[in-house]
Amino acid sequence: MYIDFSQTSQVEFEADICVIGAGAAGFTCALSLLSSDLRVLVLEGGLKNVDSKAADLHRGDVINHPHLGIHEARERIVGGTTTKWGGQAYPFLKEDFEERSYMNVSGWPLTYQDLEPYYKKTEEVLGTDSLVPFQHKPWKEGNINEPAFTDNTIELFVTKWCKIPNFALQHGEKIEKSDRVTLLRNANVMEILPNAERNAVEALRIATLDGKEGLVRAKYVIAAGGAMETVRLFLSSTKFAAEGLGNSYGLVGRYFQDHCAAIVGQIVPASRKMFHALFDPFYKRGFKYFPRIKLDPSFANKSKIMHASAQVVFCAPENSLLQQAKEVIGTLRKKQMPKFDQIRSLIKPGEFLSIAKAAWRWKVGNRGTSAETGPIWLEIHSEQEPVYESYVSLGDRTDALGMRRIALKWKISDLTVNTIKKTATLIKEEFEQAGIGKVVLEPWVTTNSNTARRWIGDTFHQAGGLKMGFNEQEGVVDSSCKVFGVENLFVASSAVFPTSSFSNPTMTTIALAIRICDTVKERIKQGMENPVHITG
Repeated sequence: MYIDFSQTSQVEFEADICVIGAGAAGFTCALSLLSSDLRVLVLEGGLKNVDSKAADLHRGDVINHPHLGIHEARERIVGGTTTKWGGQAYPFLKEDFEERSYMNVSGWPLTYQDLEPYYKKTEEVLGTDSLVPFQHKPWKEGNINEPAFTDNTIELFVTKWCKIPNFALQHGEKIEKSDRVTLLRNANVMEILPNAERNAVEALRIATLDGKEGLVRAKYVIAAGGAMETVRLFLSSTKFAAEGLGNSYGLVGRYFQDHCAAIVGQIVPASRKMFHALFDPFYKRGFKYFPRIKLDPSFANKSKIMHASAQVVFCAPENSLLQQAKEVIGTLRKKQMPKFDQIRSLIKPGEFLSIAKAAWRWKVGNRGTSAETGPIWLEIHSEQEPVYESYVSLGDRTDALGMRRIALKWKISDLTVNTIKKTATLIKEEFEQAGIGKVVLEPWVTTNSNTARRWIGDTFHQAGGLKMGFNEQEGVVDSSCKVFGVENLFVASSAVFPTSSFSNPTMTTIALAIRICDTVKERIKQGMENPVHITG
């Protein structure tokens, strides 16, 4: 069921499991626990719709390198950032979990095989087509010859896309109708409170946007917010220790990462028609598959660079018919009504032929349509090397609830820059030798210019800050995502990633969330209760 904390007289709540956050991970936990007999309470600070007061709580300061995602990629609303993402999914590589000696930090305390069964379960949550494997090669089905790249260098692959990316729309009704899972919105978690021994969570202090306060007690707590906000909550929980929760070794907030992206050059295809055949989106059984290029992990290891991928960006002329049509379709997918200005140009008789052509290609040819004119750019997405000097901390300013705002120092290492440059150079060489076309790289890519970082931006894929480690000296959580030294607190968030691959973090976050719920259910089943006694 859904309840607005400001609309009820109740100020104290009890549950078997309390989940903090109703974004991708929070909804995943709710769905994973839906069929159990456990009382589950999901806390969401935002409302059902976008609210400016809720959004303001995410405002923070950026030190050092610019970072757009601190404000543009965080949503305090039921559904979290799934209300604005595109729905792209791809699992991490098995090599992402392995140690790489040339990186500052690498290696997870779990393996790809540990997560593999949970990756399969994520597709039920995402709503992607599980009958089509991630190794799917749509070019073969379409009788399109793949380029003859040199072995063990780069290869084409496709990512899967959700039909309904917004989890509140896709799954909200299931939660709303449940009598065991309650989603309490307008309930911002201000602080995690310890028991007397400080080895378990005693309660959570919550507040509405207007300042009404309450307490939540649960046998187990799963912190399922975004990376930045979960770090902020841990640092704000000073009843555990002056330095915050889980911060005995000064690791909370450290090793913050985001995927680093850069436009590295312009592609001049040998044949534009052939290029569209390779890189326009594919559709199968009504689901979208987006072509990309990935660096072979063996090449990365041999070259002592990190994992990276690339995408081809077809730039449509400003206000082009195709772009306007895509915006209308995107609005309709969100179950919203397009504005008249969005559809006015699409209903002109003279433009109908272009729309019909794109519609036919989608419906009959199972292909998307990209701009037929305009420049084509090569964009690299690299994982970011985790460095201690890249971190989230608490600033001096406070928000409307009295919580200290985030201060982010985002540092991009030389290895990260080198990965982008070497990947760009390799793709240029492989495209040209395969006869696809020429790639004209930007000057900063081909020189030793110290301005390279100026061209690198974030991709709204935040990770790190509550690093998973083999022990408390190396991380904040263990391989099960339980906080070291706190018996009933788990973290289902990209904040725990030791490294972040090149893939969108959502799928791996969901896999971890499902795994955590299985662990917590088993602990409750085995009678592994925490030191906090809950009645009822």
